Amino acid sequence: MLDAGPLTGIANRYVVPRPSFRWSGVVTICRQSGIIVHYGQFRHRLDGLTATMKEKILPVLHIDDFAEAPRRGPDVYVQLFREHVAQYQFIRTPHRHDFYLLVLFTRGQGTHTIDFVDYPIQPGSVFFMSPAQVHTWTYSDDTDGYLIFFNAAFYLVDYPARKLFDFPLFHALATPPVDYLSTENAADISDLFVRVYQETIGSNYRREDIIRSYLNILLVKLSGFLLTRQSDRLTVHTQSQIQQLERLVEAHYLNHKTVREYADLMALSEKQLYTICQTALGKSLQKIIQERLLLEAKRLLVHTDLSVAQVADRLNFQDHSYFNRFFRKAAGVTPEQFRREYQ
Repeated sequence: MLDAGPLTGIANRYVVPRPSFRWSGVVTICRQSGIIVHYGQFRHRLDGLTATMKEKILPVLHIDDFAEAPRRGPDVYVQLFREHVAQYQFIRTPHRHDFYLLVLFTRGQGTHTIDFVDYPIQPGSVFFMSPAQVHTWTYSDDTDGYLIFFNAAFYLVDYPARKLFDFPLFHALATPPVDYLSTENAADISDLFVRVYQETIGSNYRREDIIRSYLNILLVKLSGFLLTRQSDRLTVHTQSQIQQLERLVEAHYLNHKTVREYADLMALSEKQLYTICQTALGKSLQKIIQERLLLEAKRLLVHTDLSVAQVADRLNFQDHSYFNRFFRKAAGVTPEQFRREYQ
């Protein structure tokens, strides 16, 4: 096996796991821009990543991977679910995206697994995912619905970045990645998905502007459904603070920052931050950070061939035995046992 070794010109170090399905093709190593994996008609750019060819490679999908689809444009892709899965069989295996995803199921049943949590697929279920989440799904043959993939760049043409990043749909700390809509709300949301889909069929004047407008309405309405249920216990200010905290945890969880350091970053006292976490999430900040570390540990154990010691290193645990204790306490099994469960 070829060992590519660390790539020069790469700022970030990360493990890139291998697809769980069998494949053959060409691997191109570009020492400035990363690795490009070619298999079949698909190409997966693993930009800004460090990898060895002895490690698994988890597909990181880009909207460009669906370039042959008839209903896509720059930074956006819209399709019927049944047509999408018929054309792109590889989505049945675990993978990540570098884009945002919305999917509404109108019929069928199954299971959508997102970062090791199973969510039922049923008519009226709508899923929303952020870049980097790992997912896969199983579904009945009659399953159908609508898919919208979009990059942040597509949305930000007409709307400010703060608006996109503040939608509660894309904040996993306080919001599960699915909503099971009432009959009335499902009809309303389905109509918007249909309008987006229909706009992609023709060549209407400035159709991308129309799609972007409908997409914004979708995001606002779906967020409204969630916030209506949350408003009884959370103020708008608290919701904003939780979103800020999630961004900070995502940026710094590998550095093992203390509660005091997070409080300073948010210009709060430790007591204020504790109260916010308990009120909004029912858990301490320390627990939130531990859960984020545990999720990344699970991803690396299942989707890479790294040893447990190497996983500990990637997560900045200087003491490997401490990582083993941390994982067993949090997951209820050892790292080796967890890995075997998913083999």
